[in-house]
Amino acid sequence: MALTPARVGAYNPRVLRHRTIADGAQAAALCLALAAGAALTGGCEGADWLEPSLTSDPPLLDNVPEPIDRLLPSQIRLQAFTGTRVFSEHGGIAGIDVRIECRDHFGDACKAFGRFRFELFHHRPNSRDPKGERIAVWNQDTMDPERNRRHWDRYMQTYRFKLGWHRPVPVGRKYVLLATFDSPFTNRLTDERVFVAGQ
Repeated sequence: MALTPARVGAYNPRVLRHRTIADGAQAAALCLALAAGAALTGGCEGADWLEPSLTSDPPLLDNVPEPIDRLLPSQIRLQAFTGTRVFSEHGGIAGIDVRIECRDHFGDACKAFGRFRFELFHHRPNSRDPKGERIAVWNQDTMDPERNRRHWDRYMQTYRFKLGWHRPVPVGRKYVLLATFDSPFTNRLTDERVFVAGQ
């Protein structure tokens, strides 16, 4: 399947709208979801390659009561292990292996229920904003507990996503990967990393 480049455009995150939890039942359901996420075990070896997709609107934001809100992600970080890992026999990149960690308000590793979006850009040297033309977008929903578990690496305490890439990419070329996490339980979180193809 050939990769169709996304529409070129500057990244412009929208402000999330807020709505209030109607009753205690939703708060209780949130507690159960957090408890279930903490109990999930297993690795991410079975995670499939994600195909590029279109962007979509972020979910509405719920007001999460204290102190539960302190156990939710407050920051995300693309790890140094992120980069191209698989090559075809012709030397083209087959995919981008993403390792991303989520930290709560205490700085501890935590699970993340929501949606990750990954945007790949050409690298723009000698610029305060290194993101050049946007090449592709991938979306991955982690609200489903089973899908969340498949991407979770309990040993590394990170999520792993394998972004399918079907166009030849010269080894040694720089790219920028922008990660965005949206959830009905937290504010929007972002991180970006410059990496070199083949390293």
